[in-house]
Amino acid sequence: MEETVKEGGEIRLEEGEALPPSLNPSLSFLALGGAKEEALKVASAFSCRAFCVEEAEENEGEAFLSPLPGGGEVIRLKKPKEAPLSHFLFPLLPEETSLVVFDPGKVEVKAEIYSMSCCYITDIGSREVLKNFSLLKRAGAKAIDLSWLRSEKWRERLKASLLSRLPAFFEVETGSLDALSLILAGWAREEFSIPARFRQASSYSSSVCSVTLGDVGWKICLREEDEGKAFEVEEGQRIFKAPKGKEERGDLLVRQVELLYPDPLYFKCLDFEVQGAKDVG
Repeated sequence: MEETVKEGGEIRLEEGEALPPSLNPSLSFLALGGAKEEALKVASAFSCRAFCVEEAEENEGEAFLSPLPGGGEVIRLKKPKEAPLSHFLFPLLPEETSLVVFDPGKVEVKAEIYSMSCCYITDIGSREVLKNFSLLKRAGAKAIDLSWLRSEKWRERLKASLLSRLPAFFEVETGSLDALSLILAGWAREEFSIPARFRQASSYSSSVCSVTLGDVGWKICLREEDEGKAFEVEEGQRIFKAPKGKEERGDLLVRQVELLYPDPLYFKCLDFEVQGAKDVG
């Protein structure tokens, strides 16, 4: 392979140029929206071939290879706006690989890429959440949003506090109906057979400020502390801190790629009842 080194240690690939075999040909990772940092994280973790896609200003596409110390590699594809991604991607994929796709933007599930993936990961955030969750549900059993993993620490801590008790109400204090707040609402319905209520956060936070659940004579309130690294747990007259840990998006992607297929409970949680939603966000 003739190497044309570009600034930053990238090697420019010539059209039709053959690549050396991937160290882990069973897995490939595709990051849409120019998410190169995420592609680097996954390629390093699994020693696999990862791709990140950018739009090219020129009429012809380009590809640049970044070999990684652990044996993985990232290929940056500069694709003309009107050109199909498959034209550039297919020749570079190892044979019989499992392709995991990460779409960080607004969810408009891309049929061509979705059909060739084994897992389609999104990161909705707070834009058009209800519409996008509906799209994910219709997309079938391989589309999942990172909000599910973000909600994991909340769900684990709440269940640990409940022991054998079951709550009669579940309230989410939030500044907007983002993916995390809606996932927790769906989980409450599945786990406890109760609809969640929403309450507008006084700070107009962009995400979940607290979760309160309980019954007559008792309640538990969970809040984030230390910039998301810990929980403050209020149980009756008792208030204490519990570890939470904060994961960056790249770390969440590594965890989801390791799991590979979405948790079936996630899809059940997309059928949620929303009470008080019109007053939030």
